[in-house]
Amino acid sequence: MSVEDIKIVTYSKGAAIVVQNSVNTGNFFIVKSGRVSVDSEHIVVDHELAYYEAGDSFGLVSALTEHRFLVTLFADTDVELVQIPIRLLGSYLKERKELAMKILGLYSRELRTLQKHLSKANKPADREYHPERLVQNARTYLSWQKPNLAAYSLQAFLKWSKENNSTDNVQEASDLFRSVATSYKPFPWDNMQSTLEAGEVLFVESEKSNEIYVVLEGNVKLFGIVRGFEYVIDVLGPGEIFGEMSLIDNAPRMASAITETKSKILRVTPENLFESVGPSLLQKIFESIARRIWFSHQRLVILRLKTPVTRLYAYLYNSIRDQDIRLGRNLDVSLSTPHTIYIQMEELCNMCGIIKLKQESSDEFKADTNLVIEPNRITIKSRKRLEEKLGHFKSKEGQIVA
Repeated sequence: MSVEDIKIVTYSKGAAIVVQNSVNTGNFFIVKSGRVSVDSEHIVVDHELAYYEAGDSFGLVSALTEHRFLVTLFADTDVELVQIPIRLLGSYLKERKELAMKILGLYSRELRTLQKHLSKANKPADREYHPERLVQNARTYLSWQKPNLAAYSLQAFLKWSKENNSTDNVQEASDLFRSVATSYKPFPWDNMQSTLEAGEVLFVESEKSNEIYVVLEGNVKLFGIVRGFEYVIDVLGPGEIFGEMSLIDNAPRMASAITETKSKILRVTPENLFESVGPSLLQKIFESIARRIWFSHQRLVILRLKTPVTRLYAYLYNSIRDQDIRLGRNLDVSLSTPHTIYIQMEELCNMCGIIKLKQESSDEFKADTNLVIEPNRITIKSRKRLEEKLGHFKSKEGQIVA
């Protein structure tokens, strides 16, 4: 089927629209009429949707990441679908704000669900705003000896209290803030695009804000509080979008964001999302969400692996695949090209669900001559050698790795 033009495709009741593990040839679909059922037997994480109706959409992740469909879909009634070549998605949705927001909402909730599964944070399902969590979080940041995060969190709470004429917990928050006030140095956003030094706080967990950010240069870490410890959700590089979920569902931030290195950041407010950005940025927002959904699925697989060292290798491998997708890099070229993942060793363990790596396992991993482990980065000299290592683990342990 040609992907050159946007077209309407029809399916009779009972017909298979998508078969699990089939290849998406580069199309995104919007249901124009009828109902599409989802074969829930193949769903990896909990979904609220068992079917798609008019205005709903599917195919984003498989089209943008060039991976196979994760579920089987069939026509519950006679169905009409709008078939859009993925390269035209940004320009198509630029002129359809309401539809774009609906689609962004669907995939943002998908990503939020995956990330909650990953962190096992047991956040309230209703996602209601509980501002007192900002004070609780501040105490945790202080225990981590991160007064800048504590100050930012407390200031967000005090601002909310003033705007809502609330006196609950204000005295405690004020006392705590006075002890860390010198660490409160919010970045002055004079322009949409600015350069930030390492360690700048963009937002904190439980804060109510709805700006979207784009990493143009540098790296930004997303992390949450899980059982009193820092849980790294992601380390984002150039071209990555973050913060879009709070814009879509008007919910508090589920994570904190801080620059890991000197970074150039684009800050987009809800008011200028559609007015001042072009189709290419809108396209990037969808691409970023799709890749993060795919990568989160891979992390769920990694967390099921029994051996910690195997998890570390599997994570590095999937990080390379993620880079290849983002950069449009040919997989054959990628085989022997060095790849650098901007992540600390401690963060790598954290993202693989490893609280403390045994010394013998740490020594084994660090002794691998295919890896160059530096304070803020890990370089893999050869993806082919990494694949061979994973193949060794697979044959040794009988596990399906990533």
